[in-house]
Amino acid sequence: MQNQTELTPDKPKKGMAIASLVLGIVGIPTLGLCFIGGIAGLILGVIAMTRAGKNPAKYAGKGLAIAGIVLSSLSLLIAIPGTIAALAIPNLLKSQQAAREAAAIREIRTICQAEVLYSTTKGQGEYANLRVLGAEGLIDPTLASGQKGGYLFTAEPVSSISGTPMFDTTARPLETGTFGTGNRSFASNETFIFYKADGSVEIRGTPGNRIPAGAVPFD
Repeated sequence: MQNQTELTPDKPKKGMAIASLVLGIVGIPTLGLCFIGGIAGLILGVIAMTRAGKNPAKYAGKGLAIAGIVLSSLSLLIAIPGTIAALAIPNLLKSQQAAREAAAIREIRTICQAEVLYSTTKGQGEYANLRVLGAEGLIDPTLASGQKGGYLFTAEPVSSISGTPMFDTTARPLETGTFGTGNRSFASNETFIFYKADGSVEIRGTPGNRIPAGAVPFD
């Protein structure tokens, strides 16, 4: 008499189909498990469906495999825009920050030129702050307000014991970091040497030393 176990046929396998379905379900809220899960679910589903079609006695779960293929494909379709955005947004933010920093440098140069014009005309050798420069029409009203293009600007006359006219003009970002308006500050003074420093900081020299501490000159 044959053993009962020998007479019992093996159940058709459907583990691969189930795995595809699980990966497809999990992949939708997790952006295709960063692509890897979505691709794996798609591959497993195709293999499981093919095996079930060719050898249904040994492999089952064709319906599960089809569902896994559909859901895995959907998770990949959802993941693609998200992945593209994740790669593109940081570069876009860096480009925007670079553009704001370049604009801030141009505004510092504009302020310096305005200070010279004011000094040689109405200022009679003295320098002025942003408000006065704006009132004289030497800089635009937005710049005269002290905030423009994601940067805070200042321009102030500097008093010295010698009585030599001096001024400091600075530009620092409103916010720093990946999503900030910039990551560098800029400044200049009556020497027309331009300086930069990392972060949002006030770059100023002293009446006795017009080179700001912690800043680097640039052209």
